[in-house]
This record gives sequence, C-alpha cells and structure tokens, in this order.
Amino acid sequence: MYKLCKTEQSARRQREIESALLEIMMKKTYNEITITELCDKLDMPRKTFYRYFESKDDALYALIEHTMTEYSGFNAAPTVEGSRTLRKEIEKYYAFWLEHRQLLDALYKNNMLEKIIDVSINFPVNDMVSIKKFLPDDSDWAREKIFKFAVCGLCFQMIDWYRDGFKTSISDMARISCRTLAKPLFPNLDKLGIALD
Repeated sequence: MYKLCKTEQSARRQREIESALLEIMMKKTYNEITITELCDKLDMPRKTFYRYFESKDDALYALIEHTMTEYSGFNAAPTVEGSRTLRKEIEKYYAFWLEHRQLLDALYKNNMLEKIIDVSINFPVNDMVSIKKFLPDDSDWAREKIFKFAVCGLCFQMIDWYRDGFKTSISDMARISCRTLAKPLFPNLDKLGIALD
C-alpha cells in the first residue's frame, strides 16, 4: 500500500511521482517501467520513492485512488434540499472521467482498465459518503455487498462508454446509469411467475 502523507509538501511529492508514472505509461508499457526510470525522470533517489510507496503497483493504485478523490461528488458542499438529483450527480461522474481521459488511455494501453473497478470497490467511500443513509434497513455487511455491486456496474458502464469512444452523450449515460442504480434489476419478476424469495 502507499503511505498516507502527513504534510502538504509530502502529499505534493507523492502526487508528482504518480503524475510521472502516468506520463511514462503514455509512452511505454507498464511492465517495462522501472522504479529507477521513474526516479530518474524526477531526479530523485530511489529511497525517496520508497518513502511513499512500497512498489510500482502501489504508485499506480495511489494514482487511481487520488484521481478518484478529485471527483466532486465526494466533496460537494451541502446543497439546498431537493436541488441535487441522482441524474445530475451521475452526469458529474461521467464528465469527471471524460476530463481524466488520459488516465483511462494509459490504463487501456496497458490492458489495465479493470484497475478502475478494483480501486473503486475498495475505495474508502464511507469516509466521504454515508452509505447507511441510502440503505438504512440493511446491515453493514449487506450495505458493503450492495454498494460494491452498484459501483462495479457504474464503473463497467463508464469503461464501456470509454471503449466506445464516448459516443453516447453524458446525459444519456447518466439516464441509463440512474435506471440501473435506482430501480430494481428485475422489477417484473412477479409477472414472470418468479418469487423473490
């Protein structure tokens, strides 16, 4: 895992390392990149790299996670009751990834787009959004499973949208994602003669 930085200066240095990794990933395959090359690019000793990361994989994980923390849905100021809608929030999500296309390009080039899903399902979202508020009648265990299922679906839709060259509008992507997240997966089971339990 990567180290949590205690000062703004160390956080900035950590992000510089992550940015350098992204820049190199745009030119070379991830497997070809070495820690030495990364350190040379930043003109820093290897021991500095190890102050922040245990491995190159940790730096990649941090790059993805730190990028995700920039998503405004996690740090939006409270709004007037009723002014936020799921559709607007999901539109922000798609707009965010469109703005961060370079990361998606680097991951795609390296056959690593699934890392977005890996990081997303392990992301400490409860530090930013109270899942209990959305699923008050479920246990912590059930909330975690439901949340991971929903996040995997949303990430898959975003990745599929990326692979399709962002051809569908953000509005249409948000509409289908809202349908996926807000309505039961199989709302007409009873009409098909299938009981839920």
